[in-house]
Amino acid sequence: MRPDTPEEGEERPLRPGETPGQLSEHLKAIALEAGLVNMKRPERRPNSLKAMQATVHARAEGKGTQLRDALYVAYWEEGKDIGQLDALEEIVEAQGLEWAPIAEALAKNRHLDTVLEEYQEGHDNGFDGIPAFIIGDVKFTGAHPMEVFRKVAERAKGLLEDDPEAFNRVRKIL
Repeated sequence: MRPDTPEEGEERPLRPGETPGQLSEHLKAIALEAGLVNMKRPERRPNSLKAMQATVHARAEGKGTQLRDALYVAYWEEGKDIGQLDALEEIVEAQGLEWAPIAEALAKNRHLDTVLEEYQEGHDNGFDGIPAFIIGDVKFTGAHPMEVFRKVAERAKGLLEDDPEAFNRVRKIL
């Protein structure tokens, strides 16, 4: 999420090794390893503030993770502009959520403060990209091979074995 993205979105610049609509070979390999067989490089970066607000709203109904995952699929695999209300409505309803209360919350920016606070918290923790992870005492962003996650998880497991209260301290930070 980039709060300064224009309402209509903006063109996404190509990164080294990318071609329009295609990931670099490095990212393609990581996506395949994670089971994302249809991941494509979107040509536009949407303004995702409304999608993020909808996800906050969905959390109250126990469907925040479900909606977030559906938004990822819609954007990264289906190329949908999740910044557009019609696309967002379709995705929300496909997850079994009622659109009308979410549309009302979006019209009033009811969850905007929460989204911006969470964004700021991530920024304050040193994150400047997505996806962002905190595993044990390690913070990192971006796509990485599964082996990186396994190694970091093993390290975190060792830390928790040495200090069982470490998890509670990290959870309080978040």
